[in-house]
Amino acid sequence: MIARTLCVFASLAVSLAAPVAAAQDDENVLDKVVVRNRLYEPGGKLEVSLGVGLPLQTRLTAHYVFNAGVAFNLFNTFAVEARAGYAASRHTGLARSISESFLNREDKRVTDELEDLWQMNLHGVAGVRWAPIYGKLSLLSDLPAHFQAYVWAGGGLGSFERRSVIQCAQVVNRELGICDNRTSVDDRGSASQDYWVRESRVAPVVSAAVGFRFFIRNNHGVRLELRDWVFRDNYRVNLSRDAWEAGQATGEPARSPGLTHLVQFDLGYTFSF
Repeated sequence: MIARTLCVFASLAVSLAAPVAAAQDDENVLDKVVVRNRLYEPGGKLEVSLGVGLPLQTRLTAHYVFNAGVAFNLFNTFAVEARAGYAASRHTGLARSISESFLNREDKRVTDELEDLWQMNLHGVAGVRWAPIYGKLSLLSDLPAHFQAYVWAGGGLGSFERRSVIQCAQVVNRELGICDNRTSVDDRGSASQDYWVRESRVAPVVSAAVGFRFFIRNNHGVRLELRDWVFRDNYRVNLSRDAWEAGQATGEPARSPGLTHLVQFDLGYTFSF
């Protein structure tokens, strides 16, 4: 009797569990099919993009990078892309503090120029994008977000400018550390011109990034990425400030200037044709 009752309960449990398991299997299969059979296939499509990059770390300079790009997706996972743009840059508060306190230091008549002072302006790079990961996020029950995770690498050229914070070509007041034409010592905003030594150059630049592309319908997308711009630094050592301010050549190039890294968080929009 007991054995017969157990058999009945076992049969009921199996009959109730079967639909649930089937539903779960169907859902798992559906998810796998959605990811394997991509809802959005960029392969063979041309795309254009706009983006803005915000600095994640700043020392002496801060950069805000604006870019436009054109890419062609050779495959669903591989694309070639060209980007061009402009970086709006400025000296940070630390650099301004150094410049204002340096002129009246008599113990620094011979000194080295500071590192990482070059500011990137116009630039253009070309590279490749590899997106091996395709996935889906269920933000809401009826609103799945499809995305690609990718890495990007490339290189090109950039124009750079450096405004020294220790070499003043026209010292207005050394004791107060003034190297501009401000009308009042305490009113920095009244200065319309400064006399810090400026240099410019065109140099190679390398860029690498990791990020996500979120698809919105068939043609639109949002890009989130972490990007690093890398270029060779260049500065002089053993500078005689008196000689420079007298118009004489002084100093020598640093033998191992190292590399400057501009790490940015990029937010972008893409449109696929």
